[in-house]
Amino acid sequence: MEAYTFQHTDLASRSLASRERSSLYQQLTEQDQVVIDLGEVESISESFADELFGVLVLERGFDFVVKHVKIVNAADDVLRSIAIAMKRRRSIAA
Repeated sequence: MEAYTFQHTDLASRSLASRERSSLYQQLTEQDQVVIDLGEVESISESFADELFGVLVLERGFDFVVKHVKIVNAADDVLRSIAIAMKRRRSIAA
């Protein structure tokens, strides 16, 4: 299984995140788990994290995301932004 990567080192904008989320949905229909390699990502905006990971939690559920999406090689601050976005959307969905 090839890891999903991003072409940018600085991830920002809801429109870019929305396109990436659509691509992830496609991969999730083709395989049981998607590995997202964030090794090259230096920063992620709050809006990008929310639109990609937060909305994924809102639409598919926290348990689904934890089971089917694996994040690897993320810097601590990038991972923290993702976790905050997912936690916020989990609270809304509950």
